[in-house]
Amino acid sequence: MLRRTALAVALCAVSCTGADGPPEQSPPAEQVLGEAQQAVDSNETPGEANSIRFLEQSSFGPRLARTATTPPVGTVEHVMAVGIPTSLTEQFALQPAAQFSGADTAPDLGAQFFLRAVAGEDQLRLRVAFALSQIMVASQLGIPESTRTAYSDPKTAMAGYMNLLSSHAFGNFRDLMEAVTKSPAMGRYLDMVNNRAFNGAGNPIDPNENYAREMLQLFTLGLHKLNMNGTVQYDTVTGEPKPAYTEAQVQAFASTLSGWTYKAAACPAKGGTITTPDYTQPMMACDVNHDKGSKQLLRNFSTTANATAQVHLTEALDNVFNDPNVPPFISKQLIQHLVTSNPTPAYVKRVATVFAKEGDRGNLKEVVRAILEDTEARGAQPPQTLRPGFGHLRSPALFITNTVRWLEPTLDLNKDPGNRLSTWSKSLGQWVTRSPSVFSYYPPNAPAPDTDGLLGPEFAILDTATVTARANFVHEFLYSGMAANSGITVDYNLVPSDATALVDWLGQYWLHGTMDPALRTRLLSALADPNAGPVLRRKKLALYLTSLSPSFQVQR
Repeated sequence: MLRRTALAVALCAVSCTGADGPPEQSPPAEQVLGEAQQAVDSNETPGEANSIRFLEQSSFGPRLARTATTPPVGTVEHVMAVGIPTSLTEQFALQPAAQFSGADTAPDLGAQFFLRAVAGEDQLRLRVAFALSQIMVASQLGIPESTRTAYSDPKTAMAGYMNLLSSHAFGNFRDLMEAVTKSPAMGRYLDMVNNRAFNGAGNPIDPNENYAREMLQLFTLGLHKLNMNGTVQYDTVTGEPKPAYTEAQVQAFASTLSGWTYKAAACPAKGGTITTPDYTQPMMACDVNHDKGSKQLLRNFSTTANATAQVHLTEALDNVFNDPNVPPFISKQLIQHLVTSNPTPAYVKRVATVFAKEGDRGNLKEVVRAILEDTEARGAQPPQTLRPGFGHLRSPALFITNTVRWLEPTLDLNKDPGNRLSTWSKSLGQWVTRSPSVFSYYPPNAPAPDTDGLLGPEFAILDTATVTARANFVHEFLYSGMAANSGITVDYNLVPSDATALVDWLGQYWLHGTMDPALRTRLLSALADPNAGPVLRRKKLALYLTSLSPSFQVQR
């Protein structure tokens, strides 16, 4: 923690001089304009800064249409023209141009992810799927190879899992829960596949509790009972947080979810297992290995005695889905991934209320809309009273894609540019599709360094190595031949040449009117230095310094 605190202070040296800049300096013109627009901005007629913020939250980075007569979907100008509600409706309707492929001839899954993140149209779907992948975690690192299959088990399994999350990103959360529970990737990762209630001799045994425990703790409820606004409920006598579930209930869920295995022509004998993995189809129920007894789950609900594995799975998932903890627990984490690490309780409650809507409970499309249209998310800047603690450190993947997308690169697919982007992300601490644990790359409740109670999940992977890697990525992308050799080329003629115009451009677009006066002064000073070199090097210098400033690294 001491190292991360020191690094955070070092990062802030350039532009963390206060929420509104030093008092002796006037804010830049674009900031004044942005604050003036705040009062007249609306979701239907968003200004430029509001539209950029929206795209930062709903995509992998804003893009400009520039001189296009009809601005393409997903560009800043298009959002300004049609409004945020319509932009969301358009994104909800977009289907993936291609599925993730586990084929041996296909690029690495991380490479496929970054290609879609940088160049794909279905930005919001992939962004929500990426968020869900960090809540309901499965990982290539936890899926071993098998000599019994003709394909790469980790790659095929996780390709299917990422497609599953993508297809359910705007669907119903209850359907997502069932798809995840039956996923062979998740089954292998958290030991639900071949989770039996009987041993080889046919005698009863205690089923594996791994999936049941993580499903409750990480995927749906959390550890403690929550109010609708996401705050923890406390016992009035002991003063301790109320547990969301008990150990006995974990065991009950493990038994209720027993009897599932890889898809095969037939179920094994009692106590037997399917040893040939099938990562291409959902797991199948084998009642012969299922505990058919009635179990007491949450809120005193008891499952049906002598029922099948499918009936018990349905009862178990319905029981969890209807728990009052699910709306605030899931809503808050989605807000954290898309908008801010520290949403107010009122923000969480507004979104959770949409999640819990009677007759339409768990509608993720409406939950995402509520998150992105909320007053705390919208406007040229966050609400004035919330600015000091608003936003979140861009995770490595988002830092890379936002930097790259602003520069509108051309990608040569013959040179596997996605692999280079994925390798950079790995060096920054986020190897996409290879989360190091079921707690993802960083836990949602990780504290921000040197703050009084603020959360900063992404800071959990910011240390001396990864903060240096962030600088190295930008340097290699801008200055070395590494990007071009990997098929990523940038036309720097799209960036203004005049120093003042360049700094204004960065303040207007990259920082959407939030550039601190101190950063502006230092950029102009650096560009005026005789050692800054010719025009192209000065452009790259300005891009380099801006991308490494907290004003850019923290999405607000």
